[in-house]
Amino acid sequence: MKARKPVQADNLAKDAIATALGAFEQIDAEATRKKLAHRGVLEQAKAKALERIEELQQQVGQLDEALAAVDSIKQPPLKSAPPKPTQPKSSLPKSASSPSAPAEPARRKPRRNLGKIRKRIVRFLTENKGKKFSAPELLKEFPALKGVQISAFLKPLREAGTIKDDVSEGIIKTKYFIAKT
Repeated sequence: MKARKPVQADNLAKDAIATALGAFEQIDAEATRKKLAHRGVLEQAKAKALERIEELQQQVGQLDEALAAVDSIKQPPLKSAPPKPTQPKSSLPKSASSPSAPAEPARRKPRRNLGKIRKRIVRFLTENKGKKFSAPELLKEFPALKGVQISAFLKPLREAGTIKDDVSEGIIKTKYFIAKT
């Protein structure tokens, strides 16, 4: 009988080790699953951050343009500045006395990237699902749309079914939204 006790104790020890190893494997599998789920959330956060970086870079570009426009404004002469010396007038016609300088070409505004603004509007409306916004409200949220006809600007999004419009108050008071699902 004494010989059997070590065999039974040995079997109990093996069973305990097998149970512990099974528990460890289960814990490890659960930890791996949680890590993978967390990785997906981190990837989504990274994608959103990259989108936001693009928007911020665009805003920095707009601010640089505004600063350049402010810097190009000529300062008015100071009131205490001495008068400019006058030159004697020539009897020759003006075109003959001084060579004509070429006219400065008119500066054109750079084209705005409206596709990025459309993406921002879709994200804004998605964050405010079910809430309806009129064109003036969207202009307040997106000042970059100043001078743009909102209905024509949002037409591709409406045709694609990304956003909906509500004309129950009349076509003049159209509201834009993303329906709650």
